[in-house]
Amino acid sequence: MANVGTHSLAKEERLCSRKVLEELFGGGHQSISAYPIRAVFMRSEKEGVRVLVSVSKRYFKRAVWRNRIKRQLREAYRLQKELLQPLEGGLDIAFIWTSDEVLPTEKVFQKMQNILQRIHENVASDT
Repeated sequence: MANVGTHSLAKEERLCSRKVLEELFGGGHQSISAYPIRAVFMRSEKEGVRVLVSVSKRYFKRAVWRNRIKRQLREAYRLQKELLQPLEGGLDIAFIWTSDEVLPTEKVFQKMQNILQRIHENVASDT
């Protein structure tokens, strides 16, 4: 990654490979939850952290609300992703919204911080 700031979310940091997603959700993964966010993650061969953000149409029929929550999750991750930087190797993470209500951005920020710290502790203890 050339000239990418620490507080950006570059294309290389997004998880979009169907094969990797099948592997992530198929098995061999770990899960951490801080209601209403659930994070499914696994180590990967590819260097760096890659993320996926998902909000179910089941809970939010209107795209406006789904997109708002996805923006909140991405922003909370983007501003706190340095919590995962000291990790060696690669990590794939899927953030899934499990509630049917919209929370204030500050609350989402706190929940994301909690999850990222727990993921870091979990992955660091595995190595």
